[in-house]
Amino acid sequence: MTYINTSSEEPPRGPGIASRLGTAVRGVLVGVGLRRPRGEDGEPGPRAWGRLLGIAGGALALWLLSTCVVVVPAGSVGVPVTLGHAGSPLGQGFHVTPPLTSVANLSARTTEYTMSASVGEGTKKSTDDSVLVLGADGASGSVDSTVLFRLEPERATDVWNNLGKDYVQTLIRPSARTCIRSAFTDYSMVDAATTAWHDVEADVESCMTEKVAGRGIVLEDFQLREVRLEATLQAAVTAKTAAEQDAERQQFELQVARQKAEITRVEANATADAQQILACGGEIQLVEQPDGTIDEVVVPLPIERCSQAQLTPQYLQWTYIQALQGLVDSPNNSTIILPFDQALTPLLQIPGGEVTTTPGE
Repeated sequence: MTYINTSSEEPPRGPGIASRLGTAVRGVLVGVGLRRPRGEDGEPGPRAWGRLLGIAGGALALWLLSTCVVVVPAGSVGVPVTLGHAGSPLGQGFHVTPPLTSVANLSARTTEYTMSASVGEGTKKSTDDSVLVLGADGASGSVDSTVLFRLEPERATDVWNNLGKDYVQTLIRPSARTCIRSAFTDYSMVDAATTAWHDVEADVESCMTEKVAGRGIVLEDFQLREVRLEATLQAAVTAKTAAEQDAERQQFELQVARQKAEITRVEANATADAQQILACGGEIQLVEQPDGTIDEVVVPLPIERCSQAQLTPQYLQWTYIQALQGLVDSPNNSTIILPFDQALTPLLQIPGGEVTTTPGE
């Protein structure tokens, strides 16, 4: 037999998830002492003050302990600040400090600060950060430059107290721009952009060194990257450069001409000495050379000791044969016409003497 339940009452349901979660939270709050427990009759019981104070004390101790541990990154120096007082600098690595101490990390590496007109190139990438300058001649221009500097680790606390963490904007940037403008006032713009380039760099570096000296910052280098001039000044620079190059070329040509003239003079003197030796004879003398060595050379006899007997027929005949040999060996001659006698012997007419022929004539 089948029975059908016609009652309208639903079966009882258990507590929902939200109810169970609320019950669990209340239990935790009661357990730590944040809420008072309730008895079966609904009346609140005593609060667990001991448990609450113990948990609060433990959390406070953990928080204080966390403020005592600090790690300074590599390449940095830390300045510990405890309740507003800055202590001695901390090197890189792990350190334990007094409670309630915060540490400001400052870079100890070499840092560059670039001021450039090109957007996206300088430290301020979104704007033209070049330095506008005026020369001693009243001309204007703009300068791109880079400053290299670093923090003295042992002076980090002084820098923090006197300049703050952003000492680049406080000291480096204004000092660099002031020194650049000051240095250019000592030179004309054309000279500053050409021949006096390194002098301007040295002046700016010297000025900045004086400004940052004793402030805990070391200036490592100042680099003058580019000097942009007005169009008329740029034309003047181009003309000046061309003139200097032309002057150097002329100086070189003058040196070459002097060397050629000296060679010609030496050759002429040598030829004159050779002719004098042939005409009058010579003698051996010791002559000191420019390098300090002593050489034996043949020098012509003085005119009062001259003897024309040096030009003998035999010597003239030998000279004649040498000249013929030179003509025969020359690549530019294909035909040589010489005087011959009936025996086809070359003739050499010596003034005041007889006709000389080869043996066997």
